Amino acid sequence: MSRSPTETVGIGSDAVAIPGEHVLFRNDGTRSAEFRVVRRRDGRVEADRVGLAPGDTATLPVPRGAGAVTVEVHGPDTTATTAFTPGEEPPLFACRDGATVVVRD
Repeated sequence: MSRSPTETVGIGSDAVAIPGEHVLFRNDGTRSAEFRVVRRRDGRVEADRVGLAPGDTATLPVPRGAGAVTVEVHGPDTTATTAFTPGEEPPLFACRDGATVVVRD
């Protein structure tokens, strides 16, 4: 079940990324951040809003399917995109003082 594109994902500092099936988002900055996240796989599209206070993390599931996953993160002043194959090292999106950084965790 997909969330509404305007629904903000609940955030908890105990969020854990499950390799290959989720994408992790972390705010390493000193101010709160909110992003629109779009995940695509095998023609399926899921979109959510993620709000993160400093030091918080959140995870979102990848769409079901067999192909690679593309993840787009759209912030007010920044956009980042990556693709990965589930089962391999999933991407981590980190926000550092207004910049979105894509790293491998």
